[in-house]
Amino acid sequence: MRPLVSSLVCVALIGVASPVAFAQDTLDLEAFQQKAQGGSAAAPAGNAAPAAPQTPSDLLVSDPMMASPLGPAGSLPVAPMTNNALPLGAGTTAEIQAAMEAEAADQQRKLEGQAFDAALKQLLPLEPEQIRKTLEVFKVKREAAETPITVPEPRQVVETLSLDPSDSPAVIKMAPGHVTTFTILDSTGAPWPIQDISWAGKFEIQTPEEGGHIVRITPISAHGVGNMSIRLVDLITPVTVRLTTGIDEVHYRFDARIPRPGPLAKTPIIQYGGLKAVAGRDDNMTGFLDGTPPKEAVRLMVSGADGRTTAWKVNDQMYLRTPLTLLSPGWDSSVSSADGMNVYSLTNAPVILLSDEGRMVRAQIAADEVTAR
Repeated sequence: MRPLVSSLVCVALIGVASPVAFAQDTLDLEAFQQKAQGGSAAAPAGNAAPAAPQTPSDLLVSDPMMASPLGPAGSLPVAPMTNNALPLGAGTTAEIQAAMEAEAADQQRKLEGQAFDAALKQLLPLEPEQIRKTLEVFKVKREAAETPITVPEPRQVVETLSLDPSDSPAVIKMAPGHVTTFTILDSTGAPWPIQDISWAGKFEIQTPEEGGHIVRITPISAHGVGNMSIRLVDLITPVTVRLTTGIDEVHYRFDARIPRPGPLAKTPIIQYGGLKAVAGRDDNMTGFLDGTPPKEAVRLMVSGADGRTTAWKVNDQMYLRTPLTLLSPGWDSSVSSADGMNVYSLTNAPVILLSDEGRMVRAQIAADEVTAR
């Protein structure tokens, strides 16, 4: 459509410009003729009068090439107009405008699509396979960075705290990423309420509720030291422990026993032999209580009781470890843990009587038959 319109406009301009240029040439020729006539005014009278000059209009009419308003372009062959040709006029202008607007809209859509593709490529330049590969590599790198150098060995400790100022304080071992539970018991195994706590070092400590006896400690550094001072109810002497952080060993639970009855002490069932508190550091009693008997201990055969009851012999002393209550014979000393386990120190006895929540249990111990640990 556009080439046809352009051709028609060019033809029209040529048709208008040609008569003007020809008229200008005619005027110049007429001026030249007048000068020539003035120069020949003295010519003989016998000569015939010159013919009247022609005007530019006459020249346009007399010239068959200029008779058409299109000028020389009027003689060009013109093909007949078909139905597909767009006639000049108001309708043609509207259709051209609509076609131009449609083409502009199409170009705008193409530009927007190209801009979207460029933005998407800039924000997410990787292909799906490359993204999955990147995530796999990131997973491997993060696992390598977050995996600890070593996994600490967990332990559960039962230790009797000494109130003697000349003794060294107990040491609680912790590790990053692990919580240590610290409990305080009296000599009968009953909880000893904590009045207040103060500490120093890079540790997060969750203090117990009012009347509680459990403290939770979490280290916030891989290698740190500190200490904790605890004031107990009805006890004048403060209890101090040392806090250390490492990566080799961690105390999951630390049961600290105070070598005297507390405000919530349990009343013994019988007083035969007396109830003796274990003061200071009795390694045998605490070792049996936390499940680590001394090397020289020999395990004895126990029948009539479940597997929770065990008996050991160290020199001439027998140690009975059981969650039940020993009724007979009388014992020399006894310790208990927070989970209800008891250790009794007594002389050799072939038969013992235990109480399992009120039910009598009779057990036999073979003193002359031993097994290796």
